[in-house]
Amino acid sequence: MVGRKIPINGNLLDSEKQCFQDYKDYIADRSWMQYKVSSYNEDLFYMSIGRHLGLDCRLLDWTARLETALFFASADEGFVHKNGHLWIMIYKGSINDANAKSNPFEIKDVTLIKEAFLAPPNMTMENFPLGEQRRFSQNGFFTAVPTDLLTTPLNKISLNNMILKKVEVTADAKKDILSALPKCYEDYLYKSNSIIETEIKRISSMYFE
Repeated sequence: MVGRKIPINGNLLDSEKQCFQDYKDYIADRSWMQYKVSSYNEDLFYMSIGRHLGLDCRLLDWTARLETALFFASADEGFVHKNGHLWIMIYKGSINDANAKSNPFEIKDVTLIKEAFLAPPNMTMENFPLGEQRRFSQNGFFTAVPTDLLTTPLNKISLNNMILKKVEVTADAKKDILSALPKCYEDYLYKSNSIIETEIKRISSMYFE
């Protein structure tokens, strides 16, 4: 999430907005809009795709698939031999289309979002934008954080309808988890890298350390 980053120009919000605008300018000629539900917010639509391609923004990734959560808790580069943590969200509300109509820059509370995408007839998953393919593979969704809480850890915020639980994952457990998952699991979650992903990460690096 962008709140964990250091803005190069010293202003977090301005950096986030300019980075997002540069990203949108870069992908403007792509035909992604055909996958957008007309009533959903355009910035949220593009932001959710970009987040899975390395865009620094206010969306925080979550997964509803236990295997995926365990993989990410265990496979952090440089931390495989150290204890880690798995964060579990207990959500007491309902995920509905109203949240997908929200402008992520204007929300007032931490918001849980899992927006739908349109699929033209006879379309396969490989035709979707890579970021959406990854979200599908990871059974992913997001929490969006309001501007005044960008630098506050989620577990330090008073949350509506959300309870967060932290579970310790020992170094030995990480090894067991990774050995139990299929060897191709990482490729399944990430799909393939692409030129567009490299460029989006380059754009983000212009604004954040």
